[in-house]
Amino acid sequence: MDILISGVGGQGTILASKILANGAVTDGSKRARTGETIGMSQRGGCVVSHVRTSDTYSPYIPAGGADLLLSFELCEGARNLPMLKKGGTAVINTAKINPVTVSLGASVYDEEKITEYIKSNCKAYFLDADRLAKKCGSLKAVNVLLVGTAFGLGLLDISKTSLYAAIKNNVKPEFYKMNIKAFECGENYALTLKG
Repeated sequence: MDILISGVGGQGTILASKILANGAVTDGSKRARTGETIGMSQRGGCVVSHVRTSDTYSPYIPAGGADLLLSFELCEGARNLPMLKKGGTAVINTAKINPVTVSLGASVYDEEKITEYIKSNCKAYFLDADRLAKKCGSLKAVNVLLVGTAFGLGLLDISKTSLYAAIKNNVKPEFYKMNIKAFECGENYALTLKG
């Protein structure tokens, strides 16, 4: 399975990729590779993480090859849509972080147009993951909440037990319970997205 995670610096995309890769390896016979593309500015710049759990030597997903796009920010989801294969699925956080061009007044962030673009090009699920993560105790839990949502939608080929073990292996002990709560919140929210 090829999973692309997109967002901006500071949102936890790399931690999400580590959790997914570690979970795949914990599940058994899967080999996992990860790679990142990080923008010029670490905090606030574009970050794309690649997770590949199939038999491949490259950590990077080719354009049009991702089975799943997990996007931590709406515009970044649209920007990375060409990486999704035909028939792929996107799980998109509707929270927005204005790009520099918008902040400077050089362009406009048209949420409606961006959302329509995504909907017209793939099967997509949208949720306000920032709001849900805050209810779980921290905005920093958005990454694990989106992983839980993808799991709840049946989009991951990794067991819940292995994902929990991966969370334990990759977060500080004092944040483990909060992250499990975020995962379960995302998993439960997926039921409302399925309709």
